[in-house]
Amino acid sequence: MDCPHFDHHQTLGDAERYERYAELRACPVARSEASGGFWILSRHDDVLAAAEDWRTYSSADGVLAPPPAGRRARQVALEQDPPEHTVYRKLYAELLSRPRVRAIEGDIRANAAARLAALAEATAGGEPADFIAHVAAPVPIEALAILLGFDPDITAQLRDLTVAELARIHRPADEAAARPELTLMDLLRAQIDDRRDHPRDDFATLLVQQDLPPIGMLSFLVGAVIAGHETTLIAATNLAYQMGLDPALQSRLRAEPHLIPRAVDESLRHRPPVQNFVRTLTRDVEHHGVTMRAGDKVMLLFGSANRDPERWPGDPGPSHYDLDRHASDRDAGRHLAYGAGIHRCVGAFLAEVELHVLVEELVAYDLRLGHPDREPVFTPTTFGAFLTIDELPVILTPTDPEQD
Repeated sequence: MDCPHFDHHQTLGDAERYERYAELRACPVARSEASGGFWILSRHDDVLAAAEDWRTYSSADGVLAPPPAGRRARQVALEQDPPEHTVYRKLYAELLSRPRVRAIEGDIRANAAARLAALAEATAGGEPADFIAHVAAPVPIEALAILLGFDPDITAQLRDLTVAELARIHRPADEAAARPELTLMDLLRAQIDDRRDHPRDDFATLLVQQDLPPIGMLSFLVGAVIAGHETTLIAATNLAYQMGLDPALQSRLRAEPHLIPRAVDESLRHRPPVQNFVRTLTRDVEHHGVTMRAGDKVMLLFGSANRDPERWPGDPGPSHYDLDRHASDRDAGRHLAYGAGIHRCVGAFLAEVELHVLVEELVAYDLRLGHPDREPVFTPTTFGAFLTIDELPVILTPTDPEQD
């Protein structure tokens, strides 16, 4: 059959994008000539199997299509396979371990509560303000800074520089401005040098004590503060958008807070921050009657897999956000928003804690979309792998505890 054309860099309407994914699922191994050419796996079971088979579907030649021009090295862990992958994966697992994350949960909650209160105050007069700038952007990066052991003044710089770096990644055409006096890379290099000269009892010191090349240390920190930050930022924004679309969902979560983890997972399934990553075949593979050759690029289309009706049958279909489609929280968590296999997001537990805490604090407010009749534009970013919106105007109003 003729497969539809697909270019992951193309900006489509929200409904149109997922309609295109449905067309691709009807053609289980599609081909795109965009970005140098790649095969596309779009069905849930096919994407899951490929993500779990790193020996055949390798990440070592990069996961973005096309690869960033002029980049000197692959992103550690994300764009490596064992044995190189194992070294950095263990370090990420240590940084993002459950005990470390649980130890800062109170800080995450206090920060989220303060950010939401400030947003409510800013919108008290009825004029909307941006949820991303006030809440979704600062909360994740400040949590990562605490985990790394950065001082408060460094945390403030890290937050601002990370937001600026994300803007540069999202809109490279705007990079005509002069180079700032301090860049994110400058700040991270300075922290590495500081811990080497002045060791402390923190994770940044533990990192510099490892037998790693300087570029590996810097890549590790970039992966933590850019990739780890951006995915949670997008997830928090998507969840707030869904709550703004559905006041009944807000009321239900106030009345049944035990459903908050399920609400988070359903949002991740429904609009995953990472829509796709690319793998490189290490051998010839025949799939659904199509032969893909060693060296070919294969896109794992997570955004499509998460809406596959074969995996999520029934009414309403998977294009709808629905808490009740899941038999349990465990079932709700079986989406592919975090990937799968050895490259499954190592920061998944931190993201879950941040998102759970954020919703727990957010349900103390009535969240209204600032422009309810204007659908936000979901734009492919980071070389087409992520799907995000630049702004989410909202109005927050403290709720009356008796109203629900």
